[in-house]
Amino acid sequence: MLDNESALTFFIKTMNPNLQAFLKRNAPYHRIPTDIDNFYEQEYKDYYSPPTFSSVSSIFRPPFRHILVYILGLLFVFTLLFVLFRGNEENSGTYNDLKSSKYEDTTVEEIQTNGIDFQNAEKEKENSNFTTPEMKLKAQTLAVAKPDAKLALDNYLKSIDPRETYPDDVNSVKPHHIRVIGAMGDSLTIGYCASHFIERINGPNPGNSFFTGIDEEIDGHLSIYNIFRVIAEETGNKLFGGSTGVGYGNNTGLNVAVGGMKSDDILRQAKDLVSRIKANKEINIEKDWKLVSLWIGTNDVGNLVFGSENPIPVKEYKAFIEEGLLYLKKNLPRTIVSIIGMFPPQLLQEAYYILRTGNRPGTPESRKQLDELCDSYRNASYEIQNEGKFDDREFTVVVQPFGTEYTDAFRNEFGNYSSALYAYDVFHLGKLGQAIVAKHYWQNLFEPVGEKTKRAELGNITPEIFGLSSGNSLIKTLGNSKK
Repeated sequence: MLDNESALTFFIKTMNPNLQAFLKRNAPYHRIPTDIDNFYEQEYKDYYSPPTFSSVSSIFRPPFRHILVYILGLLFVFTLLFVLFRGNEENSGTYNDLKSSKYEDTTVEEIQTNGIDFQNAEKEKENSNFTTPEMKLKAQTLAVAKPDAKLALDNYLKSIDPRETYPDDVNSVKPHHIRVIGAMGDSLTIGYCASHFIERINGPNPGNSFFTGIDEEIDGHLSIYNIFRVIAEETGNKLFGGSTGVGYGNNTGLNVAVGGMKSDDILRQAKDLVSRIKANKEINIEKDWKLVSLWIGTNDVGNLVFGSENPIPVKEYKAFIEEGLLYLKKNLPRTIVSIIGMFPPQLLQEAYYILRTGNRPGTPESRKQLDELCDSYRNASYEIQNEGKFDDREFTVVVQPFGTEYTDAFRNEFGNYSSALYAYDVFHLGKLGQAIVAKHYWQNLFEPVGEKTKRAELGNITPEIFGLSSGNSLIKTLGNSKK
């Protein structure tokens, strides 16, 4: 048994050291503070001692330091997002230049007198409850239910032999052989303003691009990549190159198009595309078959439509494209380059004026000059295809002309003028317009050279895709179209 004094001593020794010190505060000897005591004492002083600094410097003391770091972190994140997603401003005013450009016999005042209101799109947005058929159409896209897409591809998919040899001839390539999808061009290909009409995203929207867009699957938005994705899912193959989101960056995938660019930028884009493909270690650059879309020329017409620069001469236009193709051929084996034939100016550059007045802008002389230039650009593409200088077993070039004879602004299924194809600026393609292009582009891919559709029924927005079969599933080239 412990006596009372011994029990008290034992109790004190087992209690908290700080409490021991308090109880022995009058004793001749005291416990020497440990490091942990010093730490807690300093912590206490830091947080609870009366402020001894100036009002400015006190914000750096611990209670405020965390808040300050948090605020600075938020500012950094918001700044980074603004830089990344503010979009490409270099051609945001491209079509706006059309408003102030002076045709030889048409002034801006006359345009306004004829009833053209360049703020009309915004007024439509503000005043409409999106209940009219036209506005409903603008606020949607073209999508195909996945079961319907599979049904259109069913005969072809069933004909695939899982034991087949992977082709080594460009004229034997079918959709399920494609592993890589890329695109080159200008604002139309990168999906500038390609949002719903009510969203009005003024910048690149590659996630909705007609060729590489994958923000949604095929039952949410139709794109060439999304059709290939259905096939890849059914065959168990990988597919690379899809683009997402808005703005420029890694989100663009293998879509290297840049808004405002002309044919003289194609070589740079070709180098960019090759670099991106090489950087993806999952892609076998020597073995995997690739499909690359090229659409350029809308900006090459220069001051014949908008801007102040002279048009790029036809010979230079052709030479610039050939320069880029030559680089691709040397550095990107097993590639099919699919060139979209130059659209007539009425369908894009002049659409705003035509939809508002029913007539083309300019004089007969200026219209003839523009038409001849666009025709010449288109013919240059055909020459590149037909001359065959880039053709071999692992590379070819083919022109897709589905819109080349559409010599008018967009008309809906009833034959009436409609702005549903376009973005709010009535120049770029809206989300619906991108999907419409994808629908008819897909059909062109499987039509023989020389028999391809040249005036697609763009107003036909039936949610369906061109069906494939065992007898018609080759991606048509100049070589296999002769058979």
